[in-house]
Amino acid sequence: MRLFEILLLIALLIPLLWLLVSRKRPHWLLIFPGLATLFAALHLAFEGYRWQMIPAYGLTAVFFLLALRWRDGKFQAPRLAWLGGLLALLLWLVALALPVAMPVPTLPEPTGPYAVGTFTTFLVDESRPENYTTAPNDNRELVAQVWYPAANRDGQPADYLPDLEIAGPVIAEQFGLPSFLVSHVNLTELDIWQDVPAADDGAPFPVIVFSHGLSGIRMQNTTMVRELVSHGYVVIAPEHSYANAITIFPDGRIFIYDPARIFPSGQSNATEAKPLVQTWANDIGFLLDTMAGWNNEAGHVLNGRLNLNQVGVFGHSTGGGATVQFCLQDARCKAGVGLDSWLLPVNDSVMDAGPDQPFMFISTPSWLGPENQARGQAIFNNLAADGYELTLDGTQHYDFTDLVLLSPLTPQLGLSGSIDSAYGLTIQTQYLLAFFDQYVRERPSASLNEPSPYPELSIEHNLK
Repeated sequence: MRLFEILLLIALLIPLLWLLVSRKRPHWLLIFPGLATLFAALHLAFEGYRWQMIPAYGLTAVFFLLALRWRDGKFQAPRLAWLGGLLALLLWLVALALPVAMPVPTLPEPTGPYAVGTFTTFLVDESRPENYTTAPNDNRELVAQVWYPAANRDGQPADYLPDLEIAGPVIAEQFGLPSFLVSHVNLTELDIWQDVPAADDGAPFPVIVFSHGLSGIRMQNTTMVRELVSHGYVVIAPEHSYANAITIFPDGRIFIYDPARIFPSGQSNATEAKPLVQTWANDIGFLLDTMAGWNNEAGHVLNGRLNLNQVGVFGHSTGGGATVQFCLQDARCKAGVGLDSWLLPVNDSVMDAGPDQPFMFISTPSWLGPENQARGQAIFNNLAADGYELTLDGTQHYDFTDLVLLSPLTPQLGLSGSIDSAYGLTIQTQYLLAFFDQYVRERPSASLNEPSPYPELSIEHNLK
């Protein structure tokens, strides 16, 4: 809960308890309806309305009206006032439970020195036909978001989820959640700034590409992205069109994930996902081609800011498979990380020879089932360069995304494991940064080769 929300609930509770335990109505009680009204106003002005606080708003109005009934130093309370007080207490408990159960998400603070800027762009790869639409002349279209070290914090704060009123209900439905669980996500304080100038100091910056999972979204791993950018990386994330939760193109077209586009058989399976993973790997290559153009484009915010000789890639789930696939086929990848990766759709040649680049896998103990885990272990054993296999106990598949920060109820909803969500993401982000620092920037990181300081984390090495 946020500061003024807490103060508002305290200001409501004190007079409520007094009225329940005492018949006296001392004059000093009048201060609390005033304080509650003040805190409600400050909350709305600086923190923003959210529906979870409606019971608290209602109680504030009731106490304010009761204060207007003050006469001759006494409340003119109606008969059976104790019953009203009991009902008010029950309402206060609801007013407390809702914002606690569905708090405004709080992301772990980035630890690097750079501010974070962002912009979103629409791209068309005219060299590739679109495989997931019916029109024969369609080319591959992508919406991508870029985060970069910023020169200042003078811009407009960025939203966590743009077009929330359209995208929010769709994304909630993808995970079997009621839409109200994500309706307040844009109240999250990001410290990310829209369209601000890029930093000069430290440029050119290494580049990281993030690939989301099947029916995922480009900003699903903002916690990790912010940390990387704060330490001087540029991160780009495509929305892999037609296999992400929702794409809103600039001309108003909206496409919602339809499994039948990807899996004609009607069931998710590795065979039909192979061309999808190949498409996503090609998306990554196209983004790097595009960024090379930006690097030499006069007036572009990233002109001269990109070191495309230092490129890392990471992805979650199917995006983790696309990361492996891209690094198999493109030497621009200097290092790759898979987060609970779905590896069964990766080209079968990976079983004979793994990627040439250093790789790190971070996964749940089950790693999407025995068959996928066996392939992951085989890839790890076949790596031609250094490899790290990290297993984080108490996690489930979405513990490798920001989804688990939406509510403390995600374990009860089956969306996360027993590990504290912020703690689990902090561990992952620490090793993600250390890995890219060592193998993209060539800055040795002692933490990669030391025993894990976290009892939940086990590390297996395959060093060359």
